[in-house]
Amino acid sequence: MKKIRIFMPLLIIAVLALAAPGFASAASQVTAALSTDTGEFTVGDPVMLKLSVTHPPGYQVILPQLGANWGDFLVHSQSAGTTVSNPDGSETTSQVIDARLFSPGSFTTPPLTITVSDGSGQLSEITAKPLSVTIATVLVEGDTELRDIKPQAALPFVNYLPWVIGVGVLALGSIGAFFFYRRRRAHLALASADNRLPHEVALDELDRVETLDLPKSGRFKEHYTLVSDCLRIYMENTYHFPVLERTTGEIKANLKRTPVSNEVANEFITLLDESDLVKFSKFRPDVESAQQLLQQGRLIVEKTKPVELESDGDDQQPINRIPPAPVFGENGRNNQAEVTS
Repeated sequence: MKKIRIFMPLLIIAVLALAAPGFASAASQVTAALSTDTGEFTVGDPVMLKLSVTHPPGYQVILPQLGANWGDFLVHSQSAGTTVSNPDGSETTSQVIDARLFSPGSFTTPPLTITVSDGSGQLSEITAKPLSVTIATVLVEGDTELRDIKPQAALPFVNYLPWVIGVGVLALGSIGAFFFYRRRRAHLALASADNRLPHEVALDELDRVETLDLPKSGRFKEHYTLVSDCLRIYMENTYHFPVLERTTGEIKANLKRTPVSNEVANEFITLLDESDLVKFSKFRPDVESAQQLLQQGRLIVEKTKPVELESDGDDQQPINRIPPAPVFGENGRNNQAEVTS
């Protein structure tokens, strides 16, 4: 045991002694240098300092992050590091430091320490030698003459008034064209307004439904719906009482307060009942009955449409006068309705 305890420290010392030349050799392969473009710098000029670190391949260079004030230099920015391969197999990692000086004279950069990591993760530090930078003065030796301050630079004047006027005229023209277009559309819509009387609209609609010939293709529900809706609209527009949003029973009660005769009222209710039967049940009428529905609708319209006054000499008697104004409220009731027939 005593021999082992004595042997182990000796072995560690021997290993370190053998590895030390390798570490020293690897460290000697890493070099760092600062350089700048040749030329004369004046106060405030950008001084581009290029930091170059040459190292074996596989090494990682940890570039320093400088503060705003770096010795006498004012650091404006630092570029990202870039690594390129060299012909001899080594690599060079470089960074550009933009620094400024604001007084004439000769200045030296502070020592710049860079950390390098080898392939095994071992860290080592290397220092770039300081670089001397000379800032020349812009003053001429012996020139003591005082000069006036330079005037403000004359900027070219751009007259935007024509553009403003042009844009204004264009906007006014666009607004005028828009209102003219709207007025034109209103006139066209007024010219194309349907000036037909309710009974003329109803008869034209019944003719259109007849041309569809829906019963022959088995579309009875659509046929009965179109005919009943046509009569509903006609009665509402003619007698001014709600029909479209009322059930057949409600319509039957409201018809008693209209100038519609009992005969026509019964025919209208019968047409609605037949339509409801087809629309809301599985009842399927025949084609002849469906076509007969159109004739029933035409008869109702013919019996209730307003008739012009017939004149026989000086005597004029109205054949059928329909109230020109609504006689029913929204609830379908008006106990004071008065009808002249």
